[in-house]
Amino acid sequence: MKLRFVFLVLLTLHLASPLSSAMTQDDGASLYARTLLEQINLYRHSNGLGPLRFDANLNRLAKHHSFEMFRQKMMSHRNFDQRFERSGSRMCVENVGWNFTTPLKQFDSWRQSSAHDQNMLKEGLTKAGIAEIGRYVTFFACK
Repeated sequence: MKLRFVFLVLLTLHLASPLSSAMTQDDGASLYARTLLEQINLYRHSNGLGPLRFDANLNRLAKHHSFEMFRQKMMSHRNFDQRFERSGSRMCVENVGWNFTTPLKQFDSWRQSSAHDQNMLKEGLTKAGIAEIGRYVTFFACK
């Protein structure tokens, strides 16, 4: 009985802690995703572009794709057309990544790749979804 009480107290404290609420926000974005989007937005700003904001639907699409890559143990853009259609947008871009230990290392890798860099700096984008599952990352941004 005492052990159960201690467990419930610890669980309550964990759920009420600021760190727990910072891990995932109402829009479904994790701390990893928030850090990565912050870096992308700083980069966009330094190139004269507006920031991207998280979109709950795009976060769900990114999360589903990251999960599929994790499940298949393979990085891919498979079913991009379906994600694009489900976004309800007129234009979308996507970057995927794997096995970078921090969001900043993932960002640097994309910045050093011409095609990925162009996606991050695409004009007209306004919203984004980012998800990391088991080191598989999807950045999905749309107009």
